[in-house]
This record gives sequence, structure tokens and C-alpha cells, in this order.
Amino acid sequence: MSTCTATNKDGTPCSNSAAAGSVYCHVHQDADASTSADEHGFGVMLASALTVILVTHFLLQFVLGA
Repeated sequence: MSTCTATNKDGTPCSNSAAAGSVYCHVHQDADASTSADEHGFGVMLASALTVILVTHFLLQFVLGA
């Protein structure tokens, strides 16, 4: 297995092993990719969805008086 060809923030070469089918390790593999939908992570998206559901629930209870 080869070594990652990326450099660390301090300019030193990365010492991690490259991922299968790539010249970069798991840390640097997506470093050059543009912003994607996954940038906020699943947890943040789940928390946002649950917040919307709870706010909608309480608003409906208030409006309908149930």
C-alpha cells in the first residue's frame, strides 16, 4: 500500500496509507472536493428536521386548541 501524496497543514508530507484506488488517505481524500450536501453531517440535518417537526406540532396544537 502506498503513502498518501497530500501534505498536512504544517507543510509536512502525510504519513497515512493511501485509500484503495486513490493516491490520498481517508483524511485527504475529499479535501479537494467542492462543497457538498454532506458538509453539515447527518446529525445536524436530523436535528433540524426534528426541530421543524416539533415546532409544527406545537403550532398546530395552539391553533387547533387540542
